[in-house]
Amino acid sequence: MKQVETTINFGGFYHSIHDGNIESMIESSYDGGNYPEYHFDNIDHKKTEQSYIEDYCSKFTNYIFNEYGININFKDLKIWSPSEYNFNTDKIDCFVSKSQSNKLTNHFKKNDDFLKFLKNRTQSCDGFWSFYTFDEALNNKDNKLIMYLLEFLSNEFNEKEVVYGEIEFEIHLLKEVA
Repeated sequence: MKQVETTINFGGFYHSIHDGNIESMIESSYDGGNYPEYHFDNIDHKKTEQSYIEDYCSKFTNYIFNEYGININFKDLKIWSPSEYNFNTDKIDCFVSKSQSNKLTNHFKKNDDFLKFLKNRTQSCDGFWSFYTFDEALNNKDNKLIMYLLEFLSNEFNEKEVVYGEIEFEIHLLKEVA
């Protein structure tokens, strides 16, 4: 089965709803100091974030199916984080099957909301130079249409579905506290 490598620009962990969800879970586990192992300094943030994105993508898959009747499975999920957060934020690198990617992109090529989003995301302006024009993106140059579409759907999913407690993940500790 042919796979397409893509990225889900889900909003990242830097000052986002996702970061807030993780912080809230840690704070509730710490419980006023009664469970010192859950102090922020003792959290393995990379493993905790990986656990978070795995459930996020599972629920995101369900959302796409429930809203649009299209099945898509994300494989080999990895977090990409920038070295500095002044121009970019975390993203999820993954693979999807070529057939699922085509089905999803074909469904949205005539969706007015998505086309407006794509036009905006491919518009160069002061301080931003788009790598792709609207037509290049819409014609799937370098298989990038799926990336824009997943960002559009992720924004929709975050707005409608992602609230505290909805994403189930495991907090990973660096070490046991006596």
